[in-house]
Amino acid sequence: MTGTFEGVGTLQFSPDNKRAYAYSGGVSTVAATDVTLLQFTTGSEYHIAKIQFWYDANGSGSNIEFKTSFNDVKITTIIVTDSNDAEWCTPVELIIPPFTTVHIEAKNFTGTESVLASLTTKVKGAIEQQNLEAITDNNKWASK
Repeated sequence: MTGTFEGVGTLQFSPDNKRAYAYSGGVSTVAATDVTLLQFTTGSEYHIAKIQFWYDANGSGSNIEFKTSFNDVKITTIIVTDSNDAEWCTPVELIIPPFTTVHIEAKNFTGTESVLASLTTKVKGAIEQQNLEAITDNNKWASK
């Protein structure tokens, strides 16, 4: 999992592989069509993730949509109606399963604004099937 920096928008791991992060960098061309901020695919691990969105709408009354999809299935949508010069949206917390393509996009319904996305995660190992079977066998609610 650990490797050399692959660039903005890619999932990067800490040297001990216990954390990961991805940053879109500032994207200034967000207008009426979806713009990809982050896109990556996880490996066999899962991630306890926090996604943070920022926009600089300059008080222009913009309506910005931030979307997160897992394997082309929309998981979250946040629509921000601007009333300030620059804002951080409330962070989105998600668990990202193993072998998942994560796609984070933004669209502005009323103008062109600068936005960015940042993602930080705690990396956890995948649960092995034998552990699940052991839990089921010892579970008092398991069928007899």
